[in-house]
Amino acid sequence: MPLLTERCTRYICTGSKAGAKINSIDITPCATEPCPLVKGRNVSVILGFTTNKQITKASAIVHAILGGVRVPYPLQNPDGCKDSGLKCPLAAGGTYNYTSSLLVSKTYPSIKLVVEWEIKDQDGDVIWCFQVPAQVGG
Repeated sequence: MPLLTERCTRYICTGSKAGAKINSIDITPCATEPCPLVKGRNVSVILGFTTNKQITKASAIVHAILGGVRVPYPLQNPDGCKDSGLKCPLAAGGTYNYTSSLLVSKTYPSIKLVVEWEIKDQDGDVIWCFQVPAQVGG
Protein backbone atom coordinates (compact mmCIF):
# COMPACT_ATOMS: atom_id res chain seq x y z
CA MET A 1 0.00 0.00 0.00
CA PRO A 2 1.77 3.19 -1.10
CA LEU A 3 1.84 6.30 1.04
CA LEU A 4 2.68 9.47 -0.85
CA THR A 5 4.71 12.06 1.00
CA GLU A 6 6.67 14.79 -0.74
CA ARG A 7 7.66 13.43 -4.15
CA CYS A 8 8.72 9.93 -3.12
CA THR A 9 6.60 6.83 -2.77
CA ARG A 10 6.85 5.08 0.57
CA TYR A 11 5.44 1.60 0.96
CA ILE A 12 3.94 0.66 4.29
CA CYS A 13 4.81 -2.90 5.30
CA THR A 14 1.93 -5.17 6.27
CA GLY A 15 1.64 -7.86 8.93
CA SER A 16 2.17 -5.66 11.99
CA LYS A 17 0.94 -7.27 15.24
CA ALA A 18 1.37 -4.39 17.69
CA GLY A 19 0.52 -1.92 15.03
CA ALA A 20 0.58 1.76 14.66
CA LYS A 21 -0.97 4.00 12.07
CA ILE A 22 1.73 5.83 10.13
CA ASN A 23 0.63 9.45 9.76
CA SER A 24 3.63 10.87 7.88
CA ILE A 25 7.10 9.98 6.63
CA ASP A 26 9.72 12.60 5.82
CA ILE A 27 13.06 11.44 4.41
CA THR A 28 15.79 14.02 3.78
CA PRO A 29 17.19 14.19 1.20
CA CYS A 30 14.54 12.61 -0.98
CA ALA A 31 13.20 15.05 -3.57
CA THR A 32 13.11 12.38 -6.30
CA GLU A 33 12.59 8.66 -6.55
CA PRO A 34 14.59 6.59 -5.99
CA CYS A 35 15.79 8.48 -2.91
CA PRO A 36 19.43 9.48 -3.43
CA LEU A 37 21.74 8.09 -0.75
CA VAL A 38 24.95 10.09 -1.12
CA LYS A 39 28.09 8.34 0.12
CA GLY A 40 29.59 10.06 3.15
CA ARG A 41 26.36 11.91 3.98
CA ASN A 42 23.54 11.35 6.46
CA VAL A 43 19.96 10.48 5.59
CA SER A 44 17.35 11.72 8.09
CA VAL A 45 13.96 10.18 8.81
CA ILE A 46 11.03 11.72 10.69
CA LEU A 47 8.04 9.41 11.00
CA GLY A 48 4.77 10.42 12.66
CA PHE A 49 2.61 7.60 14.01
CA THR A 50 -0.27 6.75 16.36
CA THR A 51 0.10 3.67 18.57
CA ASN A 52 -2.51 0.93 19.00
CA LYS A 53 -1.19 -0.32 22.37
CA GLN A 54 1.20 0.67 25.16
CA ILE A 55 4.83 0.30 24.14
CA THR A 56 7.54 0.01 26.80
CA LYS A 57 10.49 -0.75 24.50
CA ALA A 58 11.21 0.17 20.88
CA SER A 59 14.04 -1.23 18.77
CA ALA A 60 14.90 0.19 15.34
CA ILE A 61 15.98 -2.18 12.57
CA VAL A 62 17.05 -1.19 9.05
CA HIS A 63 17.62 -3.52 6.10
CA ALA A 64 18.87 -2.95 2.58
CA ILE A 65 16.91 -5.17 0.20
CA LEU A 66 18.99 -6.21 -2.80
CA GLY A 67 17.48 -8.61 -5.31
CA GLY A 68 14.96 -9.77 -2.70
CA VAL A 69 17.67 -10.45 -0.08
CA ARG A 70 17.40 -8.49 3.20
CA VAL A 71 20.83 -7.32 4.42
CA PRO A 72 21.00 -5.80 7.95
CA TYR A 73 22.14 -2.17 8.11
CA PRO A 74 23.76 -1.23 11.44
CA LEU A 75 22.32 1.83 13.18
CA GLN A 76 24.37 3.91 15.59
CA ASN A 77 21.33 4.13 17.88
CA PRO A 78 18.95 1.15 17.56
CA ASP A 79 17.19 2.04 20.86
CA GLY A 80 13.98 3.67 19.66
CA CYS A 81 13.31 5.08 23.15
CA LYS A 82 16.59 7.02 23.31
CA ASP A 83 17.67 10.05 21.29
CA SER A 84 14.87 9.50 18.77
CA GLY A 85 12.19 11.90 19.98
CA LEU A 86 10.40 9.04 21.76
CA LYS A 87 10.25 8.63 25.53
CA CYS A 88 9.01 5.18 26.54
CA PRO A 89 6.54 4.06 27.62
CA LEU A 90 4.35 5.19 24.73
CA ALA A 91 0.65 5.32 25.59
CA ALA A 92 -1.93 3.42 23.55
CA GLY A 93 -3.61 5.85 21.15
CA GLY A 94 -0.80 8.40 21.52
CA THR A 95 0.65 10.29 18.55
CA TYR A 96 4.45 10.42 18.34
CA ASN A 97 7.31 11.46 16.05
CA TYR A 98 10.31 9.16 15.62
CA THR A 99 13.49 10.81 14.34
CA SER A 100 16.73 9.19 13.28
CA SER A 101 19.52 9.36 10.76
CA LEU A 102 21.99 7.01 9.18
CA LEU A 103 25.34 7.58 7.56
CA VAL A 104 25.81 6.24 4.04
CA SER A 105 29.30 4.75 4.08
CA LYS A 106 31.77 5.89 1.44
CA THR A 107 32.67 2.22 0.93
CA TYR A 108 29.19 1.18 -0.25
CA PRO A 109 28.84 0.30 -3.92
CA SER A 110 26.75 2.53 -6.17
CA ILE A 111 23.58 0.48 -6.50
CA LYS A 112 19.77 0.62 -6.55
CA LEU A 113 18.08 -0.98 -3.56
CA VAL A 114 15.08 -0.78 -1.27
CA VAL A 115 15.55 0.50 2.29
CA GLU A 116 13.28 -1.09 4.90
CA TRP A 117 12.99 0.64 8.29
CA GLU A 118 11.01 -0.84 11.17
CA ILE A 119 10.48 -0.47 14.88
CA LYS A 120 9.72 -3.50 17.06
CA ASP A 121 8.20 -3.42 20.54
CA GLN A 122 9.04 -5.19 23.80
CA ASP A 123 7.44 -8.41 22.48
CA GLY A 124 9.32 -8.35 19.18
CA ASP A 125 6.17 -7.33 17.30
CA VAL A 126 6.44 -4.76 14.52
CA ILE A 127 5.09 -1.36 15.59
CA TRP A 128 5.56 0.15 12.14
CA CYS A 129 7.56 -0.53 9.01
CA PHE A 130 8.11 1.22 5.68
CA GLN A 131 10.12 0.63 2.53
CA VAL A 132 11.46 3.18 0.06
CA PRO A 133 13.32 2.73 -3.24
CA ALA A 134 16.81 4.25 -3.08
CA GLN A 135 20.00 4.74 -5.10
CA VAL A 136 23.45 4.76 -3.46
CA GLY A 137 25.84 7.04 -5.31
CA GLY A 138 28.05 9.99 -5.15
